[in-house]
Amino acid sequence: MSHLHAAHNRSWRRSALGVFAAVACLAVSACSTQGADNGTASRHFKRESNHRLLEQFRSWARDTGESRTARHAQALFTLESTDSGDAYDVEVKTDYSARAADDAKELIRLFRTWWDGDDGDGTARDLVLLDAGGKRLTHSRL
Repeated sequence: MSHLHAAHNRSWRRSALGVFAAVACLAVSACSTQGADNGTASRHFKRESNHRLLEQFRSWARDTGESRTARHAQALFTLESTDSGDAYDVEVKTDYSARAADDAKELIRLFRTWWDGDDGDGTARDLVLLDAGGKRLTHSRL
């Protein structure tokens, strides 16, 4: 009977070690990819949707005859750096596919013209365009 008990104990320990290894592997994977999707792995950000800025951009684009390009901007986010005080990045989610790099450059040009160094409170560092799936398409300094 003790032999049966010892075999059951070994089996239970192997199962527990397997579960522990799987959990550890998942935890390491999650930590290593956190923040990597937008090239900000080494900095920490507070991400907030900013519909007001998106509407101001679209309104300006309509007034300047550029609404055809601006309509591809679907959402705008500010990413406030929690590491460096008043610095932040701007993300614009688009309806572009991952293959629309040339079109994305035109939208970046238009957005930078509109932004024109007026950071408001703080300092905007980068503009990041996301494709329709939310993956980084391209970026530019602001």
